[in-house]
Amino acid sequence: MSSKIALKRERVDKLFNFRPFLFGAIFFAFGIVFSLAHYLHEVHAVWMLCVLPCALIPFFFCSEKRQWLRVGYAMLGLCVCFLVGFFGFALQMERYQRVESTYDCYFTGKVVEMREGYGEVGLVLDDLSVNGEVYQCKLIAYMPMSFCGNIGLSDVLTLHGDIEKIGLDEDGFGRYAKDFGKRIFLSSNRPEGRKTGHAFDLFLMLNARARQVIEAGMDKTPAAVTKGVLLGDTTGIESGLYENIRYGGVAHIFAVSGLHVGALFAFCLLLMKKTGLKRAPALLQFILTASVLFLYAGMCAFTPSVVRASVMCLVGYMCKLVLVKFDFLQSLGLSAIAVLFFTPSSLFTAGFQLSFSACFGIAFLAKPIGQVFDEVAKGFRYFFPQKPTSAEIEAMKNDDTMPPRLSTRAYRAVSSFLAVSMSAQIFTAPFLLYYFGYVSGWALLLNCIFVPFISLIFSLLLAAVVLACLLPTAWASVLLFLPNTLWSAVLLLFEAVDFTSFALEIENVSISMAAVYILGFLFCTDKWNVSKWTRFVLAMACFCVFGVGMYALNV
Repeated sequence: MSSKIALKRERVDKLFNFRPFLFGAIFFAFGIVFSLAHYLHEVHAVWMLCVLPCALIPFFFCSEKRQWLRVGYAMLGLCVCFLVGFFGFALQMERYQRVESTYDCYFTGKVVEMREGYGEVGLVLDDLSVNGEVYQCKLIAYMPMSFCGNIGLSDVLTLHGDIEKIGLDEDGFGRYAKDFGKRIFLSSNRPEGRKTGHAFDLFLMLNARARQVIEAGMDKTPAAVTKGVLLGDTTGIESGLYENIRYGGVAHIFAVSGLHVGALFAFCLLLMKKTGLKRAPALLQFILTASVLFLYAGMCAFTPSVVRASVMCLVGYMCKLVLVKFDFLQSLGLSAIAVLFFTPSSLFTAGFQLSFSACFGIAFLAKPIGQVFDEVAKGFRYFFPQKPTSAEIEAMKNDDTMPPRLSTRAYRAVSSFLAVSMSAQIFTAPFLLYYFGYVSGWALLLNCIFVPFISLIFSLLLAAVVLACLLPTAWASVLLFLPNTLWSAVLLLFEAVDFTSFALEIENVSISMAAVYILGFLFCTDKWNVSKWTRFVLAMACFCVFGVGMYALNV
């Protein structure tokens, strides 16, 4: 009894629970932000000595003061995360600063990405060599459409022209952060040259073959949408259609993330259970599943969202195998560290911020929103009680339990889905306003349609494309006939309805206001060990500050 009382007292004394990977990811991000401020805004590195003691702050609220050794190790870990983030971004900046513009030169490189634009194609070249000197960066060459007719991924080009260093915009680094993370530091405008060879790259080969069968087996618009859903490439989607999809609030189906990776992961688990692989050792099943996710992530160029989703799925799978309790926030922090360790500048990209903010929203708000739905359901049952069936009456007499009714199961499924969808949209709203200037008013309704639809067909669509890749290209139209028909029918909705008419548009949103907004909703959750009244007051204070700040920015 005394141990239970002590445990309860400990939980009350703690303001929140300390999660090492989550806080490690936060301090990793702090280090990256400080490094950006140091290089672009000339903030002196000495200020870092004032920032690092902040690693002590969480332990005044979430750890026993008697465990000084444990606290010391945790503080050291947070400081290490801060420093790794700082020097990781500094290393990226150093590589950028070593690169210089070169004029009237010859350069070669392997095509790793093709970006279609207005009358031209941006060819991203890796394994770059300029006048015989190897460069540790990539270059984007803007070429006319006529030049790119017979150019594909992994082709080696030899070009002649001017190379210019891409400048960093100190006030808008986020607009360049994605290319900066890919090490695209140079550009060339319509140089002369030709294809001189072809290099082997497994991921690019798979990507190119998938594109080939999709384009061969489907009409132009369904093919462009399929490439967007499977590979995250939206360059082929007509701009008006894509903008209408974005205003509909479902453009996230083109950002390969948890929705896609989760469906593929579930499909892999199904194969492990329903085929002969169920007799394989658990470790082998894990390796096979991890290999499939790794290959798919490579086909999608290891974007932050696909890496985050893959890491979270595999961490949860591993925890289940070793009988360790799975913590969603811990796995989310670990996946953030994995992404930022390899590409620190991903922190400033819209994709990273939207992907992780959606997951944080689900982690913090899905349960409280679900509880609100439950209270509403209780009130509904109070005024409209359900009469027990004869089987339920008999079970109550015998002290037995009955499985929940179909209506109860349906309610749980719908309320759970709505809670997850609403929590993700609440946390992503400020970032959508910051980057795009609007939030869709159709998002909740259309997500109720498209999220289950994508979850249902994604694995089958990917399996059809994989099978088409293994067979002669002529089979593509047969295997992809049904997906082509489905997409053609679905896209009629976006061609017939103008979703731009119902959206919240705000011109100016600052990152600081977004942080205050999110903090307000964090106080609405049950993650804080304080009274509901205290959380309510703190949340209202944040929302008032947010409202005043937004008014000042936009009036």
